[in-house]
Amino acid sequence: MLATGALVASLLAVGASPAAAIDDDSRPNAAAATFACVGDATGDMMFSDVSEMHAFRADINCLAYYGVTIGYGDGTFRPNADVSREEMVLFMERSAAVAGADADDVVGDFATTGSDPVHRGDMALLIARLLDAATDTVGTDDDGTFTVKDVTGDDWDYFADSRRLQNRVHDSAASALYELGVAKGTGMGYFSPASTVSRGAMAAFITRALAHTSARPEGVTIQSDEVGGVLISVRDANFQPVANAPVDVFAAAANKVGEAFNEDGTCNTPRFLNPAVGGNADECEIDALDAGTNLSGDYDPGTIPVDPKVGGTTVWAWTGEQGDKVEDGGEGLASINLTDPGTVTATGTKVTHDLGRGVTRAHFGSTVTVTIQLVGAGNKDAVRDAAGNSYTVVTWRDSESDVATSDAVPTVDDTTNPDSKQTRTLKVDASGKVTFTITASDPDTTDRNNPPGDSTATPAVPDKTDRVHVAYSVTPTSGGRALLTGADATATGSSGTGTITFSDERGEFVAASTSVTLTADFLTRPMSGSASNVVTVTVVDQFGDGVRGHLVRLSSTHAPATTPPSSVANASTFPVARETDSSGSVRIGYTYRGGGSTETIQANTAADKTAAAGLTPIGSTKNFYWAAPAAGPAVGGTSAADGGVVAVDLDRNMIVVADSTNGPQLVVYDDNDQYSVGPSGSLEFTSMAAFEEALAADGAGGTARDDTVEVSSYDGTDSGDVARFVLTVN
Repeated sequence: MLATGALVASLLAVGASPAAAIDDDSRPNAAAATFACVGDATGDMMFSDVSEMHAFRADINCLAYYGVTIGYGDGTFRPNADVSREEMVLFMERSAAVAGADADDVVGDFATTGSDPVHRGDMALLIARLLDAATDTVGTDDDGTFTVKDVTGDDWDYFADSRRLQNRVHDSAASALYELGVAKGTGMGYFSPASTVSRGAMAAFITRALAHTSARPEGVTIQSDEVGGVLISVRDANFQPVANAPVDVFAAAANKVGEAFNEDGTCNTPRFLNPAVGGNADECEIDALDAGTNLSGDYDPGTIPVDPKVGGTTVWAWTGEQGDKVEDGGEGLASINLTDPGTVTATGTKVTHDLGRGVTRAHFGSTVTVTIQLVGAGNKDAVRDAAGNSYTVVTWRDSESDVATSDAVPTVDDTTNPDSKQTRTLKVDASGKVTFTITASDPDTTDRNNPPGDSTATPAVPDKTDRVHVAYSVTPTSGGRALLTGADATATGSSGTGTITFSDERGEFVAASTSVTLTADFLTRPMSGSASNVVTVTVVDQFGDGVRGHLVRLSSTHAPATTPPSSVANASTFPVARETDSSGSVRIGYTYRGGGSTETIQANTAADKTAAAGLTPIGSTKNFYWAAPAAGPAVGGTSAADGGVVAVDLDRNMIVVADSTNGPQLVVYDDNDQYSVGPSGSLEFTSMAAFEEALAADGAGGTARDDTVEVSSYDGTDSGDVARFVLTVN
C-alpha cells in the first residue's frame, strides 16, 4: 500500500539541493496560465449540500461537469467528508479519461479497495502521476522523483514537513504540485502529508491539475494567457481536442460592446477596432482564411491591442461550418475582456527571508534564503530599472559551543572581530529580484544530540547546545532603491538587517508560532438552523517543525465560556480538544448559529481533551465573516466600519462589506454594473476588470485591507439590475 510505504520510507527522505523551503513570499514557478473550469464548466450542478458560498463550490461543480464525480444518490456531494481510497481511485480514473491519459499509469499499484481515508501525501502522488501521464510539463527522473519543466535549482521549492516526513518520490510529488499551483499547503510552508483530504479539497486539487492538461469544456472557450494574449480551445463532447477546427476571431473596444451587434443579432462590423485579429478577412463569418486549431485543439491568434483608456478590449471566438455567419446576437460565441495591468515601476526595496513566522532557529546544515525584491505602488513586486539596481550585502558569523539553551541569544554586533566576514555586491535580475543563501555547520559534532541537563541537580545543570549566529546587512548602492520602512516594512516583513541562529537544541513548542488557517475567509450566515466551518491549526517548534500530539481547542468571540449557546444571538459550538498529527496540524470543524457577524477565532492549548476552561491562547487570531446577503438598495459607505472591504472572492464576483449595524454584507457584482475606482477625490469611471484588479491589490503582499466601497441601486434579488460601485482606494 502506498500509504504504508510512505511511512516506512520516510526516514529515506532527502532534500534535493539546492532548493528553497516554502514561505509566505514563495510563488509557484509553473502555474497554469489557463484553466479547465471555464465556460459551461462553471455551471451549477445543483448539489443540495454545496451552498452558493461554499469555499469549493466552483471546483465541485467543475468536477461534476467533467463527470469525475456524480455525487450521491440523494443529490448530495458531502464536501466535508474524507475521501476514501476507493473514491480516490475512481476520481483519478475518471480524471485520466478527461485528460487523455492511461488510468493504469496513474492508479495501477494503488489499493482499489478499502474505505480508509486517503492521505494528502498519497493524493499528491496520484495527481503528480496524472500530470506525468497527461502532459509534457511533469516528468520523472531515473529514481522516480518528479520534475517540472524548467524549474530547477534554487527555483525548486519544498514543504518543510514533506521533506522531513516523506520519501523522495512522495516529497517530490508535493513539491511538483506546489510549483504547478495545484497544492497550496496548509499554512506556514507545511503540506501535512499525513492528514486526510476532504471531498471538497480534493475537488480543488483535481481541477487545478486539470488546468495543466488538455481538459476544456465542450465547444469553444477563450481565456487570457498573457497580457494582450488569448488562447482559444475547441473540444468535442468527450472533452477531447478537435484539430483543424476553423476559428473566427474578432474584437471591439470594451466600451463599445453594447453596440457590437445589430438588432437582428448580426455583427455591426464598422464598430470593431481590429477586424484583422487572427488574420481573418471576414469577421463574424467562417471563411477559408480563418485559422484552424492545432493538434492540441488550441489556437493562439497572437497579441491583441489593448486600450486601457476605454476599459480594455473584448474578444470573441467561435467555430462553425464554411460560410456560417454570426446570428442571434452572439449565441455560440465565447468572449473575454482584456485589460492591460501595466508594468510596476520600482519605488522601494523589501528584504525578506524564508524562515516561517515566529521561527527563531534553523537546523545545522539547512539553508535560509534571503530575497531582495524591488517593489512599487502598493508594495507590488516591481521590475528592474533600465540602469540596473545593485545592493551591498555584508554577513558576519560568530559561533558558540556548549552554551546553555536558556542563555540569551546574543546580537551579532562584533563587526570588528567576528569569526568571519563577507562583503559582496548583488544585482537584481529582470524581474527585480536577487537572492543569497545562509547556512552553517555544527562547530562541535561530538555532542550533536544535545547533552541533556538535570533541572533537579544542585546546582541545576542546564541543557547544552551549539549555536552559530549569522548576521546580514543589505544596503542600496548603485541604482538600489531605498529599503521599506515603517508600516510598509511591517506589512511585508521586510528588514535590511537580520540574524539567523543555527542550533542543535531540542525542538520545543513555541506558542507564538502557531498558525490558524481558514478554509475560506467568509461564508453566508445560516438562513435557518446552523452552518459549518473548518479551521486548520498548525503548531510548530522554534525550528518551524510540527509538534505532534499537541492538544488544541478553538474558542472565539461567539463561544462564551459561561453562557449557554442557546441564549446567545451569535453562537459557535466547538468540539473537544483535538491532537495535532505528525506534521503538527489538526483540522477542526465547528457549527455556528446566528446572523451576519464577524467572528474572531483563537487557537488554544488545552490541559486535556474535555477541558472547556483554563485554555491558554496560542498564536494570533483570525477574523472570519458570517456574511448576510445584502438586500440594498444602498450598501457600504466611506468608513472602515461601514463600507470597508473585508473579504473578496473574485472567482465568484463576491465582496463582503463591513456594516456596523447589520454585520458583514455579501454583495454580488457582474458586468452589467457600473464602476468607479481610485483614490478619494480622483475617482474615475472604469471597467469591471479594473474594479477587480483594485480589489485584488487591496490587502495583497501582507498590506492592510483598507479600501472602502459604496454601492447604490443594488437589488440582491435581481441579477439584471444595474448597480453602481464606487471603490475608494486608500
